[in-house]
Amino acid sequence: MPSLLPLVLLALLSTALAQNTRSASRTSTSTNPTSTAPVPAAATAVNEPADGSIYFGLWVDTSVTSGDSPLNANARLGRNISWFQFSQNIPVDEYNDVTGVGGIINGTKVTETNTDAGIYVTVYPLQGLGGFTQQDMAALGVQLQSYVTAGHAVFLRFAPEMNGNWFPYATQPTMFVATWKTLYTTIKQSCPTCGMVWSPNAAIGYPYGIALDTVALAADQAALDTNGDGQLDLNDDAYSPYYPGDDYVDWNGVSYYYKGNYPNDYNVIQPPGFFEGSMTGVLPEVDEIGQTQTQYTPFYNNYCMANPCMLSESGASWKVNQTGIPSWLTVSPTQEQVEGAWWRDGITNATFLSMYPRLKMIMNFEWEKVESDGNVPTLRDFRLTNATDVLAAFVADFEAVAQRYVWANYVPPPPSGSGGGGGAQIPVPQPQVSVHRATPYRATVPTSLSLFFSSAQGWAELRPYALGLTALVAGVLAGVSLVL
Repeated sequence: MPSLLPLVLLALLSTALAQNTRSASRTSTSTNPTSTAPVPAAATAVNEPADGSIYFGLWVDTSVTSGDSPLNANARLGRNISWFQFSQNIPVDEYNDVTGVGGIINGTKVTETNTDAGIYVTVYPLQGLGGFTQQDMAALGVQLQSYVTAGHAVFLRFAPEMNGNWFPYATQPTMFVATWKTLYTTIKQSCPTCGMVWSPNAAIGYPYGIALDTVALAADQAALDTNGDGQLDLNDDAYSPYYPGDDYVDWNGVSYYYKGNYPNDYNVIQPPGFFEGSMTGVLPEVDEIGQTQTQYTPFYNNYCMANPCMLSESGASWKVNQTGIPSWLTVSPTQEQVEGAWWRDGITNATFLSMYPRLKMIMNFEWEKVESDGNVPTLRDFRLTNATDVLAAFVADFEAVAQRYVWANYVPPPPSGSGGGGGAQIPVPQPQVSVHRATPYRATVPTSLSLFFSSAQGWAELRPYALGLTALVAGVLAGVSLVL
């Protein structure tokens, strides 16, 4: 008799996992935001829209000091934006309830829009690739699945711009690939419908001043020197050393910005075709500064065929406090001229969109922030929906291509007193005042037993499952006894 118990438990666990996977699949299929173009029944990638259509998303500054929100962004644009991006660290920082900094993202910022907009989570391992555990990965997966359960598709972008030198996890291709594969497998166990986004920095400017002999490990030096000439320069592949393979990636993306002419401290209109450089790797010629056309590693042909691709974060910067204006720039352009040149070159450019149909998402960085190049701090505004004249021009130009873009669907809010908000029947996790790195974040009322149990979950939560399982096993054993 005792030998039957492991078999019974294994069968029960398999059934629970199968039910949970089927439920997650149904949720992802029914909540994918597709109001203007239907998603095919068998999409080739997680969250992929139909051919000929594209997502437009915003990374909105929801900080306490900014006070912006997805709800406000929708109101400004006059449309239900399909994806909103947020960021958090791994392991999760402690949340400060005064400044609003740290903790996990506040998913209710999306649910309060009363739409099925997707939740795009960028995760930074700022303690390095060895600074977190597989349990931290598992907790992240359960957190993300809670958003799917609440009716929102999910993207996860891990350790972006790893091919640069401005993050502590950068220029470590061998460890990055190994970590990515472990993360991908772990996340998919909890959140099978989460779209994993691999996202380096765009190749233009590579290797960004990185010298090969400054890379710590010999294995990484060998990986980065893709043409074997003993040096790291623009002739080396900016992407391939960090690529974990098509089987471990759902979408490929790049960060791509127009910030002007180095040190990027004054306003100047971008050259035509600059936006296309995100796909081709071509830096256009600019006579005024003596910039010749330069070919860097192309992205589209190499990384947008097997998987759909995106601009993971992008935008053109308007320098609020410009300095260093050159003598040849006799008239400074306006903010609408600088940012308008950007969106007309790509976001609202029908020719560009048709030339690159595998580009299926453009995420704009809707922030104003201080950045410093060459030790010159500059306040830069990347927002398209803030200044009245910029917003009006953007909305007007968008109308010509709006039918190409996928917009979020309206979701009626739940009845009063039913809990949740913004159409979410199950409340999504909130930032917490005290965060324990091993605690899995999930819906307030769990729908299945977590496989990633820790003492932080507590007996109160597990008690109903334990009692139910005990009763079921007892019944099975009693039935077997009668048969015998």
